Amino acid sequence: MHRQQAGVSLVEALVALVIMSFGMITLVGLQSTMRLSADVARQRSEAVRIAHSEAERLRSFTTMLTTNGQLAYDDVGPTTSPIQINGSTTNTTFELSREVTTTTNPDTKTLQVRVQWLDRNGQTQTVVLDAAVAGLDPALSGSLLLRPLGKPLREPKNRSLQIPPDARDLGDGTSAFRPSGDTLRVFIFSNATGEVTRFCYVTNPAIVNAQLTLNDLVSCFDANGHYVAGQVQFLDAGPATAARSERPDGHPLNLDMLLTLASTGHPNPGHECHDDAPTTAAKAQIKLPVQYHCVVLSNTQAKWSGQLTVQPRAFTDTGALWAVTSTGENLRKVCRYTTLATDTGANILHPQHYVDVAKGTALLHQNFLVIPADLACPADVATNPAQGDFINSNTRQHQPVVVP
Repeated sequence: MHRQQAGVSLVEALVALVIMSFGMITLVGLQSTMRLSADVARQRSEAVRIAHSEAERLRSFTTMLTTNGQLAYDDVGPTTSPIQINGSTTNTTFELSREVTTTTNPDTKTLQVRVQWLDRNGQTQTVVLDAAVAGLDPALSGSLLLRPLGKPLREPKNRSLQIPPDARDLGDGTSAFRPSGDTLRVFIFSNATGEVTRFCYVTNPAIVNAQLTLNDLVSCFDANGHYVAGQVQFLDAGPATAARSERPDGHPLNLDMLLTLASTGHPNPGHECHDDAPTTAAKAQIKLPVQYHCVVLSNTQAKWSGQLTVQPRAFTDTGALWAVTSTGENLRKVCRYTTLATDTGANILHPQHYVDVAKGTALLHQNFLVIPADLACPADVATNPAQGDFINSNTRQHQPVVVP
């Protein structure tokens, strides 16, 4: 009689060992792959950070032309050889390189920032970031305080930026603007072009721009007008410095704006101006800048030339009248804000005389500063953002006219 054997044979044990070995090898391979993937993910995140940092560094240029000690727009160019990036928290060394393509109109530099590294298996990994650097002078950052002159892809209120912000959209492709509470006149602007296309009146003197509707407009007639606008500010006694001209604190005087046309062929009258200057000394104590708005009616050439001047008027309650002259007690001179170094230049930069202002060109921010006659119009230098100077508040004497 044979007794039954119990246990595992050597062959069975070897087969089990082989199967277990394959499983362990697969597990080790899976663990190695997971570690590699985790490493690559961490390294890729770091590479993206490096690429973004490089793009932002290049966008932070402080001047346009190459200047010692400053990053300039002209310095933004391709790398001649890869740049090693050390000190990262990952177990590798990154190499950064960039390609730069320059375009004009508008000035732009298109970047392709490339970051490469070797993973734990010695394989090359790459991250590529596409970015752009706009060729805008940092000095223009001060213009953020002003209404922009360009045309963005999406305009505020879906209309031309040449239209006063307070104008009321009438819903028919036009906007209405009452330039002053002292007039019943209303300017009608085309939302598409920003040009003045009609003049109207309102019958209710209490109505404000925010309340205007088509039903409020009467006696409308067609017009083809060029828009000119700005403000008049004042400095009282004291130094006339660039710092004070940035934030004038003087109380306004009563005035009119006069536009003398040098071009011909305009309707008669060829223009009209409205302002909100205080008519009494009491009102002057609670108001600062004087806002003005002018429209020049177009001639057959659709261009105009001329000069805009500030005309003194007396207060109705005191009878006090001021005058524009070079020297004298209680007398004033008028300065115009401009970045021009001479009295001539582009119309938009506020020269002494406007020359051939074309149709569709609104002249905005044509600002003036009235100072005591014994002071000189404050001068300023070009902006220097690196030194914290973001505004060029330079002025030139406008009235009385300086005779060479």
